[in-house]
Amino acid sequence: MEELSVHSYLEKENLFNLFKAQLQKDFESSGIDTSFESLPSEFEELKSTIIKTLQPLLRSGSSLINILLYRIDISELQQKNYQKQNQHLKYEEVLAELIIKRVLQKVILKNNFSG
Repeated sequence: MEELSVHSYLEKENLFNLFKAQLQKDFESSGIDTSFESLPSEFEELKSTIIKTLQPLLRSGSSLINILLYRIDISELQQKNYQKQNQHLKYEEVLAELIIKRVLQKVILKNNFSG
């Protein structure tokens, strides 16, 4: 999913609300206590918010990160390939971008096939 299309999808209020709900569900189901009620829809701000949630888990070496990535369906290979393509990004930025893109993809697919 390209950056331009990610931005345009996040700007659609109905999709963004579904995105927030799915993101909250994925984090909670992974045992990560957080609230995404007041998430910004702007990509960089959204990424920053997710990074702030991930950083304590990454610092502590928590296995909850792996549970979250498995739940969202982001493989180690995807992480490595994305990091290779975006070498200027820190690891937590790579994870945040992949999380946003994958959760948004799941929401769009559900939305398109449920109606």
